[in-house]
Amino acid sequence: MEEVLYKWTNYLTGWQPRWFVLDNGILSYYDSQDDVCKGSKGSVKMAVCEIKSV
Repeated sequence: MEEVLYKWTNYLTGWQPRWFVLDNGILSYYDSQDDVCKGSKGSVKMAVCEIKSV
């Protein structure tokens, strides 16, 4: 599953669009879809996460 989501970066730039990829239980993000070949900016193993609605 792949999609653009907004990620909080900092108070100066606020929410920024990022390309997110969920693959084999790992959620990774990139600056854009074109940057996937450069490697992720960060990733999270979803199996060890607790997700809550706010």
